[in-house]
Amino acid sequence: MKPKAIFLQIVFAILVISSQAQKPKSSFTVSGGISSALYSSDDDYSESYSSDLHTGAYSGISIRMPTGIHWAFEPGLFYVQKGGIEHDNGADVKTSLNYLEIPLNMFYSKRNRFFFDFGPTLGFGLSGKIEAYGESAKINFGTGSEDDLQTLEFGLNFTAGFQFKNNLFIAVNSNAGINDLSNDDTYSFSNSYLGIRLGYVFTRKAEGSTSTR
Repeated sequence: MKPKAIFLQIVFAILVISSQAQKPKSSFTVSGGISSALYSSDDDYSESYSSDLHTGAYSGISIRMPTGIHWAFEPGLFYVQKGGIEHDNGADVKTSLNYLEIPLNMFYSKRNRFFFDFGPTLGFGLSGKIEAYGESAKINFGTGSEDDLQTLEFGLNFTAGFQFKNNLFIAVNSNAGINDLSNDDTYSFSNSYLGIRLGYVFTRKAEGSTSTR
């Protein structure tokens, strides 16, 4: 199945689940911030390498659907800039990768202040480029031998944050890719990043309740 078809099916499933969520009411979050990303590579000679950090944009939306007193299922849709920086003869070689990412997290908060998220993520490569010596080259996503990186990325995510009484929140998360994205059998390639976000939680009153979550 093509990555675009998988992506559309996942989004549709999330919308169906959210529309059928029972009391207490689901909440909706919007957030944005920065990502500090790097990539790791291994070649046929068992040499491992990690790039320097590349800073990019990180923003998106999520839906918190309560599954218990302190727990919720929190799928989302985020735009994340990944990549890394290498140094070659004193010049920076910057790799920029643009992804749509779907986290499928479990959310935990005992008193609606400190909270934690953890779970798998699905990433979909949109575009990318390498910049060096004043020139740039496009990075192609796909499954063919002429493509540079696989489109579909699987990752693991962990988030810790704090929600204020006015529903503003700050969150820090780490994400590590777990599958090889390289289409070249001679080396492997994987992404990871640290994200910092500021956001807001839009809440609704539960039926029969006089207070918001």
